[in-house]
Formats: sequence, structure tokens, C-alpha cells
Amino acid sequence: MRLKSRHAAHDEEHENHERWLLTYADMITLLLALFMMLYAMSQLDIAKYQKFQEAFTKGMGGHPVKEAKEIGPDSAASPASSAAAQAASQVLDQNDLKALKAKLEKALQAAGLEDEVQLQLQQRGLVMNVVSGVLFPSGSATLTGRGDDVLHTLGVVFTTFDNKLVVEGHTDPRPITSAQFPSNWELSTARATAVLRFLLQDRHLAPTRMSAAGYADTRPRVPNSDEERMARNRRVDIVILAGPAKTKAAASPAAQVEPAAHEVEPDAEPDSGH
Repeated sequence: MRLKSRHAAHDEEHENHERWLLTYADMITLLLALFMMLYAMSQLDIAKYQKFQEAFTKGMGGHPVKEAKEIGPDSAASPASSAAAQAASQVLDQNDLKALKAKLEKALQAAGLEDEVQLQLQQRGLVMNVVSGVLFPSGSATLTGRGDDVLHTLGVVFTTFDNKLVVEGHTDPRPITSAQFPSNWELSTARATAVLRFLLQDRHLAPTRMSAAGYADTRPRVPNSDEERMARNRRVDIVILAGPAKTKAAASPAAQVEPAAHEVEPDAEPDSGH
């Protein structure tokens, strides 16, 4: 009887050991599949942003903008870089921004990014609505890797003119209370500042062009009636402020394209009900 008990205990211990190995193998397989999926998604996103940059620069009649690290102090100025420098010396007025909006919409659609970045032409200028879920994790003001890619790509646009830029953070009405963010005011302002800081460092934009503000949930785009609409209100707006109207003779090349058929929307006003 003792021999039988010992034998049974040995078989049970051996069987448990094998089960542990199977569980471990399954876990490793799942992790491998997860990392492969994340890698594939990251490659797809990068391809989207590259496609947007190519479509935008082609639409503006130029060539893809070189990265700053590729242009050294001893590099000879190429025709492409000279054209970019010339374009960056202008301030776009409302007509120019209407033409720019049409170009950007085509580039966003070509890259499949129209759901992540949406455009509105207002009296104050061109507003780029970037969904906050693309830029930040929930309740955080730290840019994600995907957020870095989006802003790096949009930064190409901001180097082609000298208009002032305003970065505005917005949240939904659900309250947040944490040591870092006592309310949505702090969260929205921190997100706007994070975007501003990234653009300054990544594209070396002039600090005198930039400003940031946080509005919490006081300026929703749509009523906060359901989760989908609240997601649209959680955003960061990058506003390209319109410059003074130009005379016909001084109009920029961007204004020579056929203008978009969109009307200029009034500026968003604070909603006293939120």
C-alpha cells in the first residue's frame, strides 16, 4: 500500500509539472502573437504618416521635407530646401488657409487619417482637431509613440508658413481627480503644453509663433450625449491663425488653387451649460 501511494504521488507531481509547462508555452505563444500584432500596427501607422507627408508635399508642388538631422551646416542648399525656405517666409490669410484646407483634406484621405485629424475653417483661422485618444492615454498628458508620429507628420505642414499657432486642450465633462491633475483644467492645459513642447523641439518652430491654452470641457464640438460624442470632444486643437488679408497681387501660390467649397465657420464659443 505504501508503494502504491508513493507511486500515485509521483505520478501526480509529474502530471502537475507537465501542466505548468503547457501553460507557460501557451503564455509565450500569446505574448509573441501580441507583440507581432503591435509591431504590424505600428508599421501600418508609420506608413500612413509617410503617405500623408508625400501627398501633402506633392499637393503643394514641392518635395518631401528633409529631416533636420539630414541637413548639416555644410550642406549645400538644394532647390527643394530653397523652395521650402521661401514658402516659410509667408503668412497665410483666410483665402490661403481655405486652399490649404483643401490640400490637407486630400492628403489625410489618401493616408486614411481623416478620422484622426479633422479640419475646420473658422473666422480666426484653420483649426486642426486631433483626437486626444491618438495622442495620449486616458487621464494622461504623456504623448504616446503614435502621438509622436502624428505630430511629427503634422509638423511638416507648420514649417511651410509663418502663421502663429495656438494649441488648445479639451476634455469631456467626466471629472478627474488625481495628485497630478486635480481637475480637467489641469489635464487639458498639460496636454496642450505637451503638444506645443513637442512641436518646438521636433520641428524647431519659433517660440514666438506658439501659445497654449486648456479649456477643460467648456468648448465641446458636439453635445456630450453618449460615449462616441464625448470621444470627439476629447481632443487637442491646433489653430493656424489667419494673417491679414492680402491684395490680389500679393496672394501666395497656395491661394492660386481652386478654393474649397466650405463656408467659413464662426469661432467656437464657450458653452455655459458644461
